[in-house]
Formats: sequence, C-alpha cells, structure tokens
Amino acid sequence: MSKDQYIYPALFTNNAERLTITFPDLPDCSAEAQNVEDGFARAKEALALFIYALEEKGEQPPDPSEVTAIHTEQDQLVTLIETWMSPFRKKMENQAVKKTLTIPKWLDDAAKEADLNYSRILQDALKEELNLDEGDRSFSVQDKLNKQLKKVKKSLKDLSKIRVHVNMANDDEQIKEEPISETVKKEIEHVKQELNEVADRLKSSEEYQRLNEKINRILEKLNR
Repeated sequence: MSKDQYIYPALFTNNAERLTITFPDLPDCSAEAQNVEDGFARAKEALALFIYALEEKGEQPPDPSEVTAIHTEQDQLVTLIETWMSPFRKKMENQAVKKTLTIPKWLDDAAKEADLNYSRILQDALKEELNLDEGDRSFSVQDKLNKQLKKVKKSLKDLSKIRVHVNMANDDEQIKEEPISETVKKEIEHVKQELNEVADRLKSSEEYQRLNEKINRILEKLNR
C-alpha cells in the first residue's frame, strides 16, 4: 500500500565543485547539486520521482536502513531525506504530456486559419468523452459505472423504506403511496438514463446488464 511520507538516509559526497547525493537503499536514485542547500532540494525531488516511478509500476520501495548502519568515508555526509508524496502525485498528474496528433492537411489548414488551440480542443473532447470535469481526476470508465451503481443502490434502499412505511400505514395513509412511488420511479428512470450513457462505452459489461434487468423488474412491480 502506498504511503504519503517516506524518509530515507542519503549520502552526500563532495566531489570537487559539486555534490553527489545517493541513497544506499535505492541504488538507482541519485542527484547532483552545487551546494548543500541545493542538494537537499534536489535529493527530495529525486526521492519523490523514484518512489512515484515504483508506484506507477505497482512495486513497493524497500525499507530504509538505519543511519548508524551506513558507512561514510572522507568528504561524505549521511543525513535523512523526507518527501511527501501526496502533493507530488498531484503535480505529476497535472503535468503536460506531449501527444502526436495526425489529421488531414485541409483540416489543419482550416484550424490554423481559425486560430484554434489544438491542446485545449483535445482536452475538452477527452473530458466530454470520458464524462470528466475539472475537479474529477478519475479516468476509469469503470469508476463512473461504480458511481452510478451507488446511486441505484441508494434508490433501492429508499424504496425499501417506502415499502415498510406503506405496510404500516392505515387505509387513509395509503393514499400517499402513489405520489411517493411516482417519485421513486422518476429517480430510478433518471439513474437508468445515466447508466445508459455509461453503457455506450461498456456494452459488454455483465454488471451493467444485471443491474439494468434488476431495475426493469422493479419498475414492472411499481407499475402493477
């Protein structure tokens, strides 16, 4: 499981006019700096990049060694480097990624004449296709379906409460059943419509098919 805070011992080595920073527990993680102050900043960044790369590959970083267990030589200093991954992950998620776009020349000429921004248009199109907004960083369509499933489960829970209420009501109170049922039916229809939009990209989803059939059975009971 990924953590938000990592602390590893780092070895600062003075090589003439430059400092070399290495991490004994992370052989492929290193940095260079002009001075000690710059070295701490670059060491934190190097450590964050290394941990982030491991997370992207689904690998766990090794446990850090004790500072006292690290041997130092002349012109070397060992110290602890701390990095917080939560803000670094957000930074990496929002960084620009260069993509190669291939379109017909006539379309490229028309876009240039209209002074269109390719990057902005592509971003807007992808957000619309994936049903994302600026505050939603999730790119999994399955996550979108899961959100819709939660809405349906809430509707089914509300429906169960209504049935209990109706069963306990007397004849006069049962008159209120029809408008309540209509409200639930409209809510289910709304959620069903949202599910259908997601289903355009998940037509082969067995979970969706099962849920859709369940909703239809509920609507049939309500219409009786």
